[in-house]
Amino acid sequence: MKPYWFLILVFLQVGVFCSIGQSIRVSSAYYGSPNAVGVDVTRRVQQFADYGEPFRVGKETLRIDPSPNRRKSLVVIYEVNGHRISDCVLEADVFYFRTYRNPPEKLADHGTAIRITEARYGTRGRYRDVTGRVRALAKARHSFTVSNETLGIDPYPGRRKWLKISYRRGGISHNQQYSDGEKVRLK
Repeated sequence: MKPYWFLILVFLQVGVFCSIGQSIRVSSAYYGSPNAVGVDVTRRVQQFADYGEPFRVGKETLRIDPSPNRRKSLVVIYEVNGHRISDCVLEADVFYFRTYRNPPEKLADHGTAIRITEARYGTRGRYRDVTGRVRALAKARHSFTVSNETLGIDPYPGRRKWLKISYRRGGISHNQQYSDGEKVRLK
């Protein structure tokens, strides 16, 4: 039993050391749905910032649901080593604190995590949600070809279809569109 306590103490010391090195200070954090009820969750988000931990945005982690049955987002304004940052993350996505260990111009490179916010596949009003599938393909960090087989669905048999992807990289929103047969490379 003693070795476990030693590991726990080491883990806690490393967490405190990392949070001091990052010096993340949350100015404000607001969780809610557009044009509806929202709440201030600054203190709760600061707890995650103290350890520099990413967390999944939702009622379980934020311990409150200000607008049941509505899609919500978390807007956080925070400072890291003197840099003021504002991020917005949709419910069910993961919030990552940026640390500015690298120069700011490197934040938009291909090493920055991609967060797929929405992906739809189809044509002429017959679009299907393929967000989960595209997230899995993007997580593997390989390019892929748009096709019924790759996306696992044929929303309009016999017609040429389009894949529309909305995503965030380094705090910047992007939208891209690809037709059947094209290779997807998220920039």
